[in-house]
Amino acid sequence: MSIEISGVNKNFGDFVALEGIDLSIPTGQLTALLGPSGGGKSTLLRIIAGLEDADSGRVEIEGVDATRLPAQKRNVGFVFQHYAAFKHMTVARNIAFGLEIRKRPKAEIAAKVDEMLELVHLGQFRDRLPSQLSGGQRQRMALARALAIEPTVLLLDEPFGALDAKVRKELRDWLRRLHDEVHVTTVFVTHDQEEALEVADSIVVINDGRIEQVGSPDELYDSPATDFVLSFLGPVTQLGGLQLRPHDIDVALEPLPGAVPGRISRSTRIGFEVRLEVTPTEGQQPPVQVTVTRAEARGLHLQHGDEVWLTPTAGAQAIRPANAPASTLDGAATHGYSVTHVSG
Repeated sequence: MSIEISGVNKNFGDFVALEGIDLSIPTGQLTALLGPSGGGKSTLLRIIAGLEDADSGRVEIEGVDATRLPAQKRNVGFVFQHYAAFKHMTVARNIAFGLEIRKRPKAEIAAKVDEMLELVHLGQFRDRLPSQLSGGQRQRMALARALAIEPTVLLLDEPFGALDAKVRKELRDWLRRLHDEVHVTTVFVTHDQEEALEVADSIVVINDGRIEQVGSPDELYDSPATDFVLSFLGPVTQLGGLQLRPHDIDVALEPLPGAVPGRISRSTRIGFEVRLEVTPTEGQQPPVQVTVTRAEARGLHLQHGDEVWLTPTAGAQAIRPANAPASTLDGAATHGYSVTHVSG
């Protein structure tokens, strides 16, 4: 394992930032620390980097006990959200900085700077100042500077948070391709669920200083271990006492055995999606949020006020919290979906 974290605890006064953190991150993997603001993910990243000391516990990097090692001796590259660029230095000098303070030979530094500029596609900007670059280009420069020292581990603290949505999406794609090329063990912090699901090999969901679940994007999205993971990794709605994703609900225009009847109370088109709010017509059930494609909505001629019948999609993963009563929709054999029980 590249990074082993055992029994890490961290308090800031009376505030518990991390409690009982045990985590293994394999060599060469791109891992996301995902959670809400204040959940502890950035604190954990800074402890791995050596920028923060744990109150107790152990951090091991590539078999070396790094718990008490200063940051500069951990061979870790760190990229901040706001680039932390040296404004008076050119792009090339920014990239060279870490090598210069390590007193590497000038020829080696020049070769590595050329290599990094080509890797991040900034060769034509080598003599520009950071202020002359776009936000996305500055972040690529920051990544090149971190990679230039050939770190054992690359750590990124919300690296795309300061960028607009379009540039963020482009850089996510670029980071995934870059990681597949250089294969350095990478850990990045994000509160953006889509970012974690799209980029990471593995996701660590952290909330209130504790790890809620660790797994692949598919595992966490399809088989959440807790209510928090279920709700944090995407939209959730209720149907007949079960919780499931809005896109995992089938809409029918005729009654079906066990289906929940309702009436479309709202319809909103967002690009290729149509989002429906369906108010159940039996019992005191909350409105159900349903997402269908534009083509499905057109094919069914769905309109505001239409009566419809709802069932979980075949193969869907429906969730019933452990304290929830049984539902008429629990019949997996009948409807072709499965029910998972999760804790709070």
